[in-house]
Amino acid sequence: MVRWIAVGVIAVIAAAIAVSTTIHWWQTPRDKQAIEQSIGPAHRYVDVDGHRMSVAVQGSGPRTIVLMPGFGTPEPILDFTPLARRLAADNTVVTVENFGLGLSDGTDAPRTNEAIVNETRSALRTLGLNGPYVLMPHSLSGVYSMWWVTHHPDEVAAVVGVDDERYTSELAEGSPDWPNWMSAITAVGGVRDLITLDNHTDYLGLVADYRESLGNAVEYTPEQQELYLRAYSWVMNSTMLAEGAAEAENVLAIEGATFPPTTPALSILASSSLTADPEWESAHHSSISNPSIQQVTVLDGHHYLFHAQADAIAEMTQQFLDEHVQTQ
Repeated sequence: MVRWIAVGVIAVIAAAIAVSTTIHWWQTPRDKQAIEQSIGPAHRYVDVDGHRMSVAVQGSGPRTIVLMPGFGTPEPILDFTPLARRLAADNTVVTVENFGLGLSDGTDAPRTNEAIVNETRSALRTLGLNGPYVLMPHSLSGVYSMWWVTHHPDEVAAVVGVDDERYTSELAEGSPDWPNWMSAITAVGGVRDLITLDNHTDYLGLVADYRESLGNAVEYTPEQQELYLRAYSWVMNSTMLAEGAAEAENVLAIEGATFPPTTPALSILASSSLTADPEWESAHHSSISNPSIQQVTVLDGHHYLFHAQADAIAEMTQQFLDEHVQTQ
């Protein structure tokens, strides 16, 4: 009897996994197609090292601003939509979805600062945009932008960070936010099931957190919010998890780094991050080498500051660039 019960339980679990996997494999391409349609004609794919990288290009201004997403951002192009739209009025704005994020492919390449920066550089060159660029990183991309500006300073006209990372002792001790087996759970639709559950129960708190943040930006339609959250169904893949596992090493690689004294830099920090990491603000001040063209300011809000504060960030950015960065 016990044996038959065990067999029955295993059979039920196997059937549930099979159903979940089938739904996930059927729904994911439809979700991605809906995201492409929501983004519109700005969206395109470029080939980078034999993989498809998803990007969006908006505007045609004389400066090229590169929006660089944070770790685990499920759909970076939708994520940056309110800010990109405003910046594109006076600039060429490129949003890059790193491998493993959004609509981009995955990759087995090591997730080092150098590899991730070179992939972005390759995408920009393929688009015919040769710089120098205004780098606009969020969160973990602050580490990549610091590596970029210290190793290829001639390619960077300025850096405008939006609550972007620097070296702090807490980040240098970091560990992966998600265990590696999460990629297997993702592949069989487990994360999609959790997101669906969270939509109805708020069991994880993830959906409520992002719904609040996204809801503060009136430009996001309910459909875009839903698509943004659905992208979590495939973003916890092996590429993204490898990037998380490499975070501490990548943070250590920029320890002591400062902006070149001729590079204008503006760091726009979220008030919530100052509480979360006591070194956050001081770390940004420590990266300044020339206070006359490098500044740190704080805005009230969530780590995804540009959801609610797109107007303020775009205005500050444009004013800063007009003052410190000559057009081509």
